[in-house]
Amino acid sequence: MNIYISGLSYGTTDADLTNLFAEFGEVSSAKVIFDRETG
Repeated sequence: MNIYISGLSYGTTDADLTNLFAEFGEVSSAKVIFDRETG
């Protein structure tokens, strides 16, 4: 399952997402992707 989240603060890391969602179950991967135009 993929979950897409927008509006993250600039300093959010992959580890931050993993730690946040691990409360609800195993997180196989987490990746923060920045918009090429806006950073």
